[in-house]
This record gives sequence, C-alpha cells and structure tokens, in this order.
Amino acid sequence: MLPILRGFTLIVNDSLNLMIEIETLQLPGLEEITEDYQPGGGDLQVQIAGLGVKALEAPFKLKSHSADVIGLFGGPPGVRHNFTGKKFIVDEMDGTEIEHAIDITGRLISVAEEEMSGGKASGYDHKIGSITQYSHMADGKVLHRFNFASGGWMVRNGVPVNEGRRRVLFS
Repeated sequence: MLPILRGFTLIVNDSLNLMIEIETLQLPGLEEITEDYQPGGGDLQVQIAGLGVKALEAPFKLKSHSADVIGLFGGPPGVRHNFTGKKFIVDEMDGTEIEHAIDITGRLISVAEEEMSGGKASGYDHKIGSITQYSHMADGKVLHRFNFASGGWMVRNGVPVNEGRRRVLFS
C-alpha cells in the first residue's frame, strides 16, 4: 500500500468543522510507560513495559483567529469537549479509499499565536490534552478505544480487552 493523504479535518463539539482553517493535525500517539531495570550483577538494563500508556495529546494548527476555538481554552474543572478528527487516504497502487477517524473527549490545554511575519497567513497552534475518551477507527473498524471512567482500554488492536477488570471494578 502506498497511502496518499487526500484530505483531513477536525470537528469540534459535533458542530464546528475546521476543514477550511486547519493546517495540521497530529493524532494522539500511543506510547507505553516503561521503567528501566538492571538486576543486581546484570550487565544489561531491560525496560519493564505494561505499566500503562502515557497521557494522550493531539496538537493542531489553524490558519485563523477563530474565537469559537480559542474560547474553548481552559474552563472550570470537569469541562471537556468532543473532537472528531477525520482523514481520507487513497492507495496509489489500487485506488482503495480508506477513512480514518478519531473521537476524543478532552480539553484545549494550549493555545499559542504563531510568530507574526509580514505577508503570510497567520493563525494559532493548539493542543488537546486531558483526554478521557479516545476511539480510533479505520475503514469502519474500531482499532483502539479507551475510556478513563470505565477503567481504561476497552479495545486494543481491534480486540476487546479488560472485560474481567471492568466487571470486577465497576459492577
């Protein structure tokens, strides 16, 4: 597969589509928390994995000065917004079309105006953080789903996980 990105957008609170304003969007990266361990007398450190996943963040840039987006920054505790990121990919080899989508619930934790430069379009850098719900879908299939309030990972690599833990902790 030779994927070609043919378009992407970010939709805020199911009503504000930023397709015309958005310059870049980076989907949250998944990175495990690890701990380095070197046993006594050992010559080699090993990384202990499986300790959880680092906090998710999704940075994006807009070429606009949208008060509707900038106004989402901060707010009282417990206030989060829904963000849906979509991208459209076409396979250069066979023309297959694939849609990727993420749904996240989080806060706009960072807003920074870009450096001003004469004769150039300007805008803001933003970052979504404090993400409590995350779903990543590709071609109609759920690849990953996380819900903080429901005990963590619900789907990982397309497979349901942690059903026993949720049953014990939340029943």
